[in-house]
Amino acid sequence: MAERKLTDLEIERHLAGDLPEARFAEASDADRARLAELRTESEAFLRSVDVDMEVKRIQQRVERAKPEKRAWWRWVFPTSALAAAAAILLVFLRRGDHPGTQDDDIQLKGGEVTLIVHKAVAGSTSQELESGDTVSAGDRLRFEIDAPKPGYYAVVGIDGSGNLTVYYPDGATAAKYTPEDRLVPGAIQLDATPGDEHFIVVYALKSFSTSILKKPLPANLSQAEVVLHKK
Repeated sequence: MAERKLTDLEIERHLAGDLPEARFAEASDADRARLAELRTESEAFLRSVDVDMEVKRIQQRVERAKPEKRAWWRWVFPTSALAAAAAILLVFLRRGDHPGTQDDDIQLKGGEVTLIVHKAVAGSTSQELESGDTVSAGDRLRFEIDAPKPGYYAVVGIDGSGNLTVYYPDGATAAKYTPEDRLVPGAIQLDATPGDEHFIVVYALKSFSTSILKKPLPANLSQAEVVLHKK
């Protein structure tokens, strides 16, 4: 069999009318055979579901998740062609996003979450800080998370120069959270970088990779922020 030149995703985008013609011109005989298979699947799928209703449901869920504007499903949703709708729906179903399912890799939000920042003061006591409070270089801070149910989280900071740092966890995946264990392990000490310090907790019901924590932070993760002014 001839070698494949296009991925299934690219072929599905071609079905949706979204793949550039120059790219599809590179398709091999194997790709065109796969296209015929996917077109047959799309037609069978159209006969088995109410496409208009399912597209509306997926649009609603994507809107709630608010993905980055250039996510590929954003490119193809405006089309009204039934073949395009079928191609989109088939992609979502292959990824495990079955109609009516809320626990998937698009809908990661876990609900309301609160970040509480504590500053160490004299002795072994601490002071709870609020957005707008003032801090100084050398202050030691500890974080507390308040979320409604078990999930996963990470705490990041953006300093006055715009640099983003993942304060917790140190590993490649988000830390587990339980409502009974709200304090984040360890503490941080502020450096002398001038400008406001932004501290943000990102939280979700499902685990996520800390590699996605970059500016702008992913919109499909629940977030809470505390902004402190540095002297």
